[in-house]
Amino acid sequence: MRLQSSYRLFLFIALSICITSVNSYAQKPTAQTFFDIGAENLANVEYSEAIDAFMHAIKLKPDYAEAYFNLGVAYYNLHRYDEALDSYKKAVKINPGYEQAFISLGVVSSMLGNEKEAVSAMESAIKINPGNVETHYTFGNLLSELRRYQEAVEAYKKALKLKPQFAEAHYHLGIAYVNLGGPMLTAAKNELQTLKSLNKDLAEELDALIKRAK
Repeated sequence: MRLQSSYRLFLFIALSICITSVNSYAQKPTAQTFFDIGAENLANVEYSEAIDAFMHAIKLKPDYAEAYFNLGVAYYNLHRYDEALDSYKKAVKINPGYEQAFISLGVVSSMLGNEKEAVSAMESAIKINPGNVETHYTFGNLLSELRRYQEAVEAYKKALKLKPQFAEAHYHLGIAYVNLGGPMLTAAKNELQTLKSLNKDLAEELDALIKRAK
């Protein structure tokens, strides 16, 4: 699914921010020590080991929101979505301003069929940081997955207002218009014209979808 693909990119970006150098382990291990080990495990695609490390960090520091978030990332990559969801919920409970955790909570809630919780989480993320173009784009993808195409259109428009040359947002906005059908096909064609100068491959895909919709 396109939503999952964009989410994997988001996780990669979030992970690159979280990784810090590992301190000397000769001293008594701290919550930070175990967090650093877990982050290194995530980077090395050692998800089970990462879970153990983050659990140790949380045991030493029960209000460690970042550890809960990254624990959720590890569970997600092992397709243990219920446990990932629980971890993200704990992260945002501890830190109500945790944008990345709200985004993850929204995506996983959608995957598990909890539409209301998914939308609420994404709205919280946007409220925290309304200037994050990727959040608006991800929200648009989530709404499209839920077949709430008119709302998806609004989310993509907000992303494009922040980043007018965002080819993928133009592409998915065009698809949302195609799914709305009728007079919205004209709007889809307008997105196609814009996309031709930004990404020829995506333009060809959108063109094919518009032709099939006629």
